[in-house]
Amino acid sequence: MAIGKIKPNIDRLEKTRDVEGLISALKFNDCNIRKEAAAALKKIGDSRALFPLIDVLEYKEWHEYYAVMGSVRETAAEALGVLRDRRAVEPLIKALNDKDEEVRWKAAWALGNIGDMRAVDPLIYLLHDKSWAVRRFAASALGKIGDGRAVDSLIEALSDDEWHVRKYAADALGKIGDERAIESLMDALNDEDNDVRWKAVVALGKMKNVAVEPLIDLLKNEDWHIRGRAAEALGRIGDKRAVKPLISILVGWTKDRNKYVRGRAAEALGKIGDEEALKPLTQALDDPYIYVRVKVEEALKEMENATQILTYDDGEISFDYPGSWEVISTANKKKIVKGNSANGNITFSINKNTNVGDLTSKEVADTIRDVFIIQNSTILSETEFRAEGIDVHTIIGENVNDIAPTKIMVISFKIDDLLYYLWFSGGHESFERAKEDIDLIIDNFRVYI
Repeated sequence: MAIGKIKPNIDRLEKTRDVEGLISALKFNDCNIRKEAAAALKKIGDSRALFPLIDVLEYKEWHEYYAVMGSVRETAAEALGVLRDRRAVEPLIKALNDKDEEVRWKAAWALGNIGDMRAVDPLIYLLHDKSWAVRRFAASALGKIGDGRAVDSLIEALSDDEWHVRKYAADALGKIGDERAIESLMDALNDEDNDVRWKAVVALGKMKNVAVEPLIDLLKNEDWHIRGRAAEALGRIGDKRAVKPLISILVGWTKDRNKYVRGRAAEALGKIGDEEALKPLTQALDDPYIYVRVKVEEALKEMENATQILTYDDGEISFDYPGSWEVISTANKKKIVKGNSANGNITFSINKNTNVGDLTSKEVADTIRDVFIIQNSTILSETEFRAEGIDVHTIIGENVNDIAPTKIMVISFKIDDLLYYLWFSGGHESFERAKEDIDLIIDNFRVYI
């Protein structure tokens, strides 16, 4: 162990972004200081810390006598995941064998965030780890990487004893999009856990064409739960081949005997938006059950609004948005616009800050990321791209302090001395359902310069 003489002030080093000072603190004789230094470097995200963090990540025999060193290693793994430098891949793969399970699962998370194919086989092996948390993050990481080699093992993970693992295995299979998973995902529609069932629906919805016919066949399944979830998945896919089968279970002598299934069929028809469904939906307004009638009314309203795309334009900014969303212009100079989705499950705002000075677009994004971390929000992904000569940064996080976790997405960019950022917040399921609406707002957002 290296011996430090003067205890470093980690808060001050972090506030002044003294990366070299924090790197030095990684070798201080107090292991708690090392942990705090690693956490500060994670927040700052400076590439100069890459090799010092790799060194800290490696297990050494003397760590056995200092329990806090496990926390130091796990924080280093997280920090390396934030840096997303491929030179950290091999050390992180080695860390998948760490004796501390939190180090293993944070190394798995980091490898998923980096997205290097070298991690695929080690992560597949990790799906058999004794810790369900490790297995869960291994499944999630494999989904982020998106390599087809993981499909068979992820299918096997759909039968894991822990619902967390099954949930993220289904999510990963949806991201990979391999049709080999369709049958197993359809079986997962009957999982005992609601989160797993929903992820299976979302995953099948991402598979588009290859999943349509098998899901249509499931509309005849003897289990009404499965019939309802199949209808829901077909609505997410939006393929018009499903219109007639869905109509047949909504009205007429072939209609499904279960009100829940009929309601899901109505909901799906509303999402698909085919005019052929208008007359059957109108007929279904006479359904004897209020649940079905409410779903029919919502479907008809959605179809009416689907063709209505409105434009907000105040001379400074403009964007398109669905007619079903509420958009309000404010007198607040910083929060230009606020609004919400039709059902209120997604809230959003468009904001402007004139006090960013000489900060670069990347430094502004780093500041937003720091706010996420200070608020104990988990960062799920970070991306950046260039559009029309402007650097655009997107951060997606999750507020884990809420009873029901809230997903947050912030898209930021700087024009001259002005910072603009679009902020969206809502439940995970609501985000999935409103993806096209959110994309409409983002893709058509313009600032008049």
